[in-house]
Amino acid sequence: MTLITKNMRFLGIALCAGGVFGGITTVNAATTLRLAHTFNPGEASYELFAQLPQLIEERTDGELRIQVFPSEQLGSEVQLLQQASNGSVDIVIPGYSGASTLVPALEISNAPFMFQSWDEARHVLEGDAYQPIFEELDEQYGLQPLAKSWYWGWRNFTFKGADVHSLDDMTGLKIRVPESPAWVEMINAFGASPTPIPFSEVYLALQQGTVDGQENPIPTIYARKFFEVQDQLVMSRHMLQSQVVLINSNRFNSLDSDQQEALREVMAELAKENYTIQSEREEEMLQSM
Repeated sequence: MTLITKNMRFLGIALCAGGVFGGITTVNAATTLRLAHTFNPGEASYELFAQLPQLIEERTDGELRIQVFPSEQLGSEVQLLQQASNGSVDIVIPGYSGASTLVPALEISNAPFMFQSWDEARHVLEGDAYQPIFEELDEQYGLQPLAKSWYWGWRNFTFKGADVHSLDDMTGLKIRVPESPAWVEMINAFGASPTPIPFSEVYLALQQGTVDGQENPIPTIYARKFFEVQDQLVMSRHMLQSQVVLINSNRFNSLDSDQQEALREVMAELAKENYTIQSEREEEMLQSM
């Protein structure tokens, strides 16, 4: 009888200890979010998102972690959007043009000469006007923004064998455009001849003279070395290219309020730093080209 009592006593202690320590494990268990992007080494955004895991762990005392998959490791921009929508990844950073494949109204930010400055763009993208569009994105695809304005750059034209100083000088020139109706319409409106070509084939098309020119932000022109096969850069600043940081809504809503706030705060800080770094590097790239 005594033996049974002792066994029961030890069993009770074991169960209590298991409950206590089990509870501690549950409370301290870290939540890991999967972030995937298309940026490459050497780009400011690549470097900043590489810092994100440490920043988030510090801000949440290790309760929230970020696993980063860079450089299209998990797919293209459009593929990553689909994965974020179905929950196989948690956070993605598409351009507004890419996000518009889900909600076309997001393409508005890519209208020619829509914005005159980055401050103006931020005011619009982060203001009330865009809120219904983001609500539609959430309702239809389960995605919501963590940062609505992530600067990439102003799009500018490059040419070879042309002397372009005004829109009239572009008449008849063949300009490479993305495979997007909006871009085709824009180049037609400028009086030039739009030629849709996949991005991976642009350098060769410029080199072989398939097209007379192209348009992209300075960081893209520099990184892809388009300046090697073009002899004129026109600082038209005709379109702003911005990214938006999106998170799967179910995943975001599963976090506690402190974790949600930490995510938003860190993303806002990185977005601000990104603009500063990108602006400085654009000047350096222009000098180098």
